Amino acid sequence: MKGISAENQRDLILSVGIHKRERPLSPIAVAELLENAINSGTTIQELSNEILLNSTMITRFRRLMNLAPEIQHLVCWGGESGITFSTASEIARLRTSKEHKFLVKATLEHGLSKKEAIQVVEVRNKFGKPINECVEEILKMRPRVIRRYLFIGAVKSSEVQKRLSKMTQEERNVLFNKAVTSNYPDLPYWEGLLGIKGFNLIGSEDLDQALSKLRSDFESTINDYLQSSILENEQSTD
Repeated sequence: MKGISAENQRDLILSVGIHKRERPLSPIAVAELLENAINSGTTIQELSNEILLNSTMITRFRRLMNLAPEIQHLVCWGGESGITFSTASEIARLRTSKEHKFLVKATLEHGLSKKEAIQVVEVRNKFGKPINECVEEILKMRPRVIRRYLFIGAVKSSEVQKRLSKMTQEERNVLFNKAVTSNYPDLPYWEGLLGIKGFNLIGSEDLDQALSKLRSDFESTINDYLQSSILENEQSTD
């Protein structure tokens, strides 16, 4: 298949059309491989036949590439620390990166369901209301609003990004967990994801208050840890 190695094709098959949280590829990695294949001349029908995925699902995956790059790492297969693939694909129907980022943040902080996210997108695209008003309108339909807090940081080193791109999502998350717990062992309960270009933490108001009181800059500390950890890893394998 053009644009996809045999190894990547195997990982694609093991990552789509199943119902497991732990898979070889993240949803964004799947989208990137599908996009590479199509840009290399593979047709959607050929893709569908080779990886046993219908054309509608292929379109939903490819739509993820429209999301703002700085939030793509938040797309996952399940769990409370990120946005599920199906929800993210709907959010990508919004017209601007600014709207993507706002709705992703609102989805994580307010725990929006896929159905609620779709409603926000439909109200925004059909009636042209500001995205914040669309979210507020959907939240008002709830019997009770539960608020969570989201922190998004950037991976600043291009060299670290390069190394992270060669790791699986599970490996990146293990590294991120070590980065946070070794530097901030007393943080209130949190969940998070480490992507190639960014990372996030999400938790209750206690987490938000704890982060605001830190003496050191959280983003810089995590970046320093990632840099030193990856360099030490390389030196130990030399």
